[in-house]
Amino acid sequence: MSYTAAQIVADALAIAKCPGFTAQGGRALNFVLDDLVLHRNLKVNLITTNLIIPAYSNGPFPLEANYLRTYDMFYEIQGEPYFLNPASLKQFDSETQQVSLANYPYEWASDLSAVATGGLGQLYIYPQSAQDITVTHRYYLRQNPITSPETSAAIPWFSDQDYLIEATAMRMMRITDDSRYNAWVEMCDKMLETHLLTEGDEQQVVKEVQLDPRRFRIGGSNRPTKLDPW
Repeated sequence: MSYTAAQIVADALAIAKCPGFTAQGGRALNFVLDDLVLHRNLKVNLITTNLIIPAYSNGPFPLEANYLRTYDMFYEIQGEPYFLNPASLKQFDSETQQVSLANYPYEWASDLSAVATGGLGQLYIYPQSAQDITVTHRYYLRQNPITSPETSAAIPWFSDQDYLIEATAMRMMRITDDSRYNAWVEMCDKMLETHLLTEGDEQQVVKEVQLDPRRFRIGGSNRPTKLDPW
């Protein structure tokens, strides 16, 4: 059985012994969900889209409206996948950007400065591609808050509803100065840790330790732009 947002808030308020704090309880549930989005890379929030990158341009290219952060990014040339490595804007700006260096793009950087004012994030690549490419972009999305969760029949996107109830109650205990607050913080941390250890389909995948691709490259010390293009 899936609980609605209103039911989760009601149960949380009962646990926190403040049943009249319905509006605050609704905001607390949204804060719990927002914390999961912003501070956890949950696979349930991972989606895939395609970005069309025209030839001979480093960008900027607009990122998706619900973009939060990138998981990975790659394109294919004659069936061969090429993954782009993340770089900072400072690193991107330090690169020599000329049409004569058009080759296989191997780096990407993002500028999210416009997001705070309602704009879209921007993507840059290096070097410029010598032909149009379609980049497969897997990224974590930014979930929208539930409207009036204290009365909403919506089902929250996070599947561990027991955690949502307890974490919402924990936030309410802080508001009411409940003496159980610290114990509830510890309990909720353990509940979330258990969920994160089993969430998604990558838990059995062996993790690899990699050298910095900007410093240790195929071809030795040669920059990828010096390798043979298409």
